[in-house]
Amino acid sequence: MENRKQEILRAVVQEFTTSAVPVGSQALQSRYFVNLSSATIRSELAELVDQGYLAQPHTSAGRVPTDSGYRYFVDFLMDLEKIPEQVGSFIDHELRQAPADVQGMVEKVAMTVAAVTQNASVASAPQGSQARIKHLDLVSLEPTEVLLILLLEGNLLRQQVLTVAEAATQAELTQVAARLNTTLGGKGSEEVHSHYESAALGLEKELLGRVVTVLDIYEKGSESLVVHDGVRNLLRQPEFAESSRLHQVLEVLEETRYLTVLLRQLIGQSDLQIVIGSENASSQLQGCAVVLTTYGPSNRLKGVLGVIGPTRMAYSQTVARLQAVARSASDRMADLGV
Repeated sequence: MENRKQEILRAVVQEFTTSAVPVGSQALQSRYFVNLSSATIRSELAELVDQGYLAQPHTSAGRVPTDSGYRYFVDFLMDLEKIPEQVGSFIDHELRQAPADVQGMVEKVAMTVAAVTQNASVASAPQGSQARIKHLDLVSLEPTEVLLILLLEGNLLRQQVLTVAEAATQAELTQVAARLNTTLGGKGSEEVHSHYESAALGLEKELLGRVVTVLDIYEKGSESLVVHDGVRNLLRQPEFAESSRLHQVLEVLEETRYLTVLLRQLIGQSDLQIVIGSENASSQLQGCAVVLTTYGPSNRLKGVLGVIGPTRMAYSQTVARLQAVARSASDRMADLGV
């Protein structure tokens, strides 16, 4: 695309993103191209329409970007926003206040993204988040019934009543708990599995097996944890004035299992993915733009963080702020060992 067409397309995208009103040649001339005649601008706009980058809703109306126009802008013309100091400070402050448990962290991340992008947000927990034992207690309820109290790092409490093969006194259970706390305190699920495999048959191995089961259930739940926030932000966008449009997005956001699969498919092997309008495989999202990035405490433990909004999205701002939240969340999770 010639330089002049690029600049005109960039101007139309920027103007339409701000106003949500089709952009005419006079507005472009007065605000962006004072050295070009209206006739020249109209000619360039017409060619951009013919090439599929712009559309003209009505004969007398200005132009609006098409999905292809937004795609060209994102791929070739977009300069990321320099994040305002107050926005950067807000992101850092919010993430420093994030809870130490995985669910609390993911919820805080989603809330922060929604606040700084003014769109709907989605966040999945880093896959493979490992549960770490902080402390465990064993309480005798009946001769063969034991209450397992398991405190995981992040102050997550798990309690389960177990039936054991042979009767055990409280004194015996207290001794087992003391040994396990000494051996397993601060250890992750992989090390607990290993300790279970090598333990001698008996009460301790039986209880260890139950601990392993609790950790496995927790980790599987973490992997499918997806939260969303900021749907109220979409209500301010004229594209979602019709309730049916909003309901389509809500259908996707509320179906957690489907959303988990969708996020993993969209992000693929990339750390940044922008899916615009008709590029979305999901029919409910074909009127939306989806911007996704990854975050997490390490390269092995990565979750997906994203924004859903109209195709008329402030892409340069959204991408910059989404990535800033991802960096801050990753640092916070690494510090906490989440």
